[in-house]
Amino acid sequence: MASAESSPLMSSDHIDDSVIEFTREFNHRYYQPLHLSILKGDWESTKAFIDNDPTALTTKISILGRTALHVAAVSAQWHLIEKLLQHMPANVLEELDFVGWTCLHYVAMGESINAAKALIAKNPSLTQIADSKGFTPLLHSVTYNRCKEMVWYLVLNTTDDRPGCPFSGPSASQLVTLLTAAGFHDITMYLVQHYPNLATISDLNGSIILNVLSKLPSHFQSGHNFAVWKSFIYHCIPVEHEYLPPNQSIIGNTIWNALQNLVPSIKLVRDTKLRHVYAVRLVNLVFSQASNMNDNQFWKSFVNPNAIFLATSSGIVEILRNCFQYFPELIWAYMPNEGYVVQTAIKNRQEKVFSLLCKMPIICKLLVMAFNQPQNTTSHLAARFVSQVESISGASFQLQRELLWFKEVEKLNHPLYKEVKNQDGKTAWQVFKEEHKPLLEEGKNWMKDTSNSCMLVATLIATIAFAAAITVPGGNNQDRGIPIFLSDNTFMIFAVSDALALFSSMASLLMFLAILNARFAEEDFVMALPKRLIIGLACLFFGVVSTMVAFGAALSMLLQERLKWAPIPIAVLACVPIALFAKLQLPLFIEMIISTYGSRFSRIY
Repeated sequence: MASAESSPLMSSDHIDDSVIEFTREFNHRYYQPLHLSILKGDWESTKAFIDNDPTALTTKISILGRTALHVAAVSAQWHLIEKLLQHMPANVLEELDFVGWTCLHYVAMGESINAAKALIAKNPSLTQIADSKGFTPLLHSVTYNRCKEMVWYLVLNTTDDRPGCPFSGPSASQLVTLLTAAGFHDITMYLVQHYPNLATISDLNGSIILNVLSKLPSHFQSGHNFAVWKSFIYHCIPVEHEYLPPNQSIIGNTIWNALQNLVPSIKLVRDTKLRHVYAVRLVNLVFSQASNMNDNQFWKSFVNPNAIFLATSSGIVEILRNCFQYFPELIWAYMPNEGYVVQTAIKNRQEKVFSLLCKMPIICKLLVMAFNQPQNTTSHLAARFVSQVESISGASFQLQRELLWFKEVEKLNHPLYKEVKNQDGKTAWQVFKEEHKPLLEEGKNWMKDTSNSCMLVATLIATIAFAAAITVPGGNNQDRGIPIFLSDNTFMIFAVSDALALFSSMASLLMFLAILNARFAEEDFVMALPKRLIIGLACLFFGVVSTMVAFGAALSMLLQERLKWAPIPIAVLACVPIALFAKLQLPLFIEMIISTYGSRFSRIY
């Protein structure tokens, strides 16, 4: 039997040599029926073979040096593993195949917790046995499978003992990297609390945990954008105040337990929030551990500026907040070709990071006033066009966002800086106009196309409303010209709705006409044009609703004598186009309002 403690690191040549040597004496034809029956999951045939030849339980039955247990694990026949274990001695479970893996290494790559439990119950030392490369089953689980339940089970049943030493040996850094990248931040926290050395593991690029997290903005709340209703759920969902492993976790509110079982999307939102919460706690724990180190050179190399600039360019404000809390001097970090932190935030349009830095006004102003090569002010940096990662509906609103960002950065500069020219002889505003010229043209076309489309609908509504006002339902009295249904309450609903439809559609037409006749200068996209579009869409939506109400009232008057129940289906059907219009246009409408009237850049995060 070859144990992991004495096995050398196996190269591919060594494996080939082992296979060639083994096959010289291996009776492939004899073990083939057993091999095939295990692959098929046929326990009856497998048991019959073993009863006839008990040595087949402990011998190698494949050319890769795998035992019957290995073969069952490779073929994911979990029920066979549990049955074979009943007849197999515990020491056989430590056997390595020619690849250098035990049976538990293969089981760790699957999702059968019961198979892993059965193996570890039979031989608890299996979790410590490393493969030919020094990797324990835990590392295999994180690398190849990423089944969180399996990873948790192996973490809780793995110690830092020899020969594997998974939490202090050479593979510890890889384990931390994979756990962090997989988003298992609660597991990483658990290990860091039990093995503090994992928090300060670093390589030539600095802290491993911080370097990985700085490349994962979606693992933080600042880098995740939810829809309105999901955002509401996100802020309402409770999370555990203290960390507990899964078999000990308690969710305080049973209502949320029931809701997330009924609505899977709620569970998704809750899992996302948990990942965000644990990511922040992990960052805080890592910085806390690093700050306790007395070696000044250590933390300078531990908190590598590259990770800070990655977090800045990705907008991960949670990492930066903790970083500046424990190591305030790092706000002065400078990267060649990047500049200072605040300049990187400006170049990458990271409003949340910018807001965080603005909470330190003196430092922020000093950094903003610094020139970047070649002779660029921060306003020049803000003037550069950057393709937006976020989805912004319409080029005009992307231009609006660019203008707002430029104006906000310009406020921090000295007024004299407005006239400072870069090496190309251009001021910041000249750079902005030149860089955004294509976007200005796209925004102009988008605004005109939208206005033309909406004008068509508004014109149609106005025409219908005007015609309906002249030819009222039921006609007029021949003697006095008064509508026949004038005394009917339903007629009053029709008359008021029809008038509102006409007035709102005409107002909408005027607003869209004002857009078409605008000069379309850059400054117009900040407030003037978006405000007209918002008012026009609001009036148009009101006109659609009023038209449907007027139509429903008119139809009800004509049918109420014969069909008393007619108003009910008419009202339901009238809601269909209103709902469709709201579904298709309301998200854009809300986005326009937030973009135009929301204090995007003045909020403190």
